[in-house]
Amino acid sequence: MAPPHLLELGRFLMARRAEVSPNQVGLPDAGKRRTPGLRREEVALLAGVGVSWYTWIEQGRAENVSGEVLDSIARVLRLSENQRLYLRQLAGVQAVPLLPDAPPEAEAMRPFVENWWPNPAYIADHAWNVVVANAAAESLLGMVDEHPGDARLGRRRPYNILREFFTNDRARSAYPLWDKIAPTVVARFRSQAALHIEDAAIPALVAELRVASPLFAQLWDRHEVLEDSCGPEVLTHPAVGDLHFTRATLDFTRRIALRMTVFLPAPGTGTEAALRRMSHVTLSQRMNSLNRDDLVGEAR
Repeated sequence: MAPPHLLELGRFLMARRAEVSPNQVGLPDAGKRRTPGLRREEVALLAGVGVSWYTWIEQGRAENVSGEVLDSIARVLRLSENQRLYLRQLAGVQAVPLLPDAPPEAEAMRPFVENWWPNPAYIADHAWNVVVANAAAESLLGMVDEHPGDARLGRRRPYNILREFFTNDRARSAYPLWDKIAPTVVARFRSQAALHIEDAAIPALVAELRVASPLFAQLWDRHEVLEDSCGPEVLTHPAVGDLHFTRATLDFTRRIALRMTVFLPAPGTGTEAALRRMSHVTLSQRMNSLNRDDLVGEAR
């Protein structure tokens, strides 16, 4: 008896095969068929696999089918990205989604972080580039505009959690236990980055930081990994002092490769009250900044 997950894989393929007509894949239409869709032999031919092997896959008998073969079949059957991943999951092979051509608009993600106010929250991509953050996170982690990028093209380099941690003194000052937690930051990044190690952004960032920070290079060469979903975090703010949190990282769908990090006040540490005080300072600074911008605009 075939394992249930392989039987389901076979049923799934048969259902999808029935939905694809010959002319959709460039085959001549030979008239009405007894059953709709492609024949097994046609799928096997177009996917570059043997007919017998493809038949075994549909029968739930192929226990060692490779991800490459499944991707070829997914291409022939015109499967969506979610369907391709489902196919791989049923077969028990690695199912890492392809990165989207374009990430979601930052403003579309803003409500997710604003709803946590006054708790700091931000959303970052697979390379730890911050997509959007609320004012508490911006103030606490020093997410100020220090990277003008190429002003001629109107582009600015995104705030990167890992880069700023190792190269920015202002960001470093937010971590009173910086020396102690540096190894865990690198281990957490390595663990998450492994899901998208083939993306050029990951080795480019690592190469940059190996040059910029000898400590990062040393820690990266340890090849340590650490689970990244939650953990204690101590941060400091010049207006309120040390703040004690539980850091919680929440995944959106793996397809868009975004994660939201929220800092929740640790009970009994006074952090909740300190965050309220910090929020007043942050809002006052923002209002003053807006007023200055208005005055400059009027002067022009």
